[in-house]
Amino acid sequence: MRVLIVEDEPRAANRLARLILELLPDACILAKTTSVAGTLDWLERNEPPNLIFMDVRLEDGDSFEILRKRKIDTPIIFCTAYSDYALQAFGVHSIDYLLKPVIRSDLSRALSKYLRFSGFRMSSADWPEFPVEGPVGANLPAYRRQFLVALAGQFTPVKTRDLIAAKSYLKGTQLIDRDGRHWVLDHSLGEVENALDPGEFVRVSRQWLVRATSIQSLQRNDSGYVLMLKRSGERVKVSRARVRSLKERLAC
Repeated sequence: MRVLIVEDEPRAANRLARLILELLPDACILAKTTSVAGTLDWLERNEPPNLIFMDVRLEDGDSFEILRKRKIDTPIIFCTAYSDYALQAFGVHSIDYLLKPVIRSDLSRALSKYLRFSGFRMSSADWPEFPVEGPVGANLPAYRRQFLVALAGQFTPVKTRDLIAAKSYLKGTQLIDRDGRHWVLDHSLGEVENALDPGEFVRVSRQWLVRATSIQSLQRNDSGYVLMLKRSGERVKVSRARVRSLKERLAC
């Protein structure tokens, strides 16, 4: 498979290339372009690749300018720190939209989708067995190190290490950090749970996910069990079905 990477951050481009080659050793990284002009020039001089990985914001503009100036039939996987371009991305030949930092499990899913649904000719018997998750060069699971949240028209990275809890909020999730700040995220609580280390976070109800070390106390009252979170003072109701497993977790 012949791959073009369009990315203006060298470290991100190099890491993405390493991840791709780990998952698809037979892939060929044709080039890494960093700008609209450079990408258009490369496409003009070379045969189309089988797949393009494309950042949204480049040195001299956004990558949609490339698509406006040149007809591209090649499938595209967008890799960006900006979630607000997703709808626009799927209006072109995009098959997936990955938020930075790209983790191995997300890339595995995107490549699997490409192999299954694109015109790339590969027998299903030859599809690689993708590892479910894990960072480059290690067999340990890779969990999200930060989330990108929108606040006052700007995107702010919230570090996972600063989170004490997450709860369902409207159609998304509200993240709570150790300073008591609340951050609204578009992802569902289930998606957030899958991105976090289960060794650190525990689901206590359909609405709540908490960091185990942030639990100050577990109390029983007439309506059931309630836990208190350190520093924030949040009181979280624990579902009956999860009380036993939570007690076992806290006893470890």
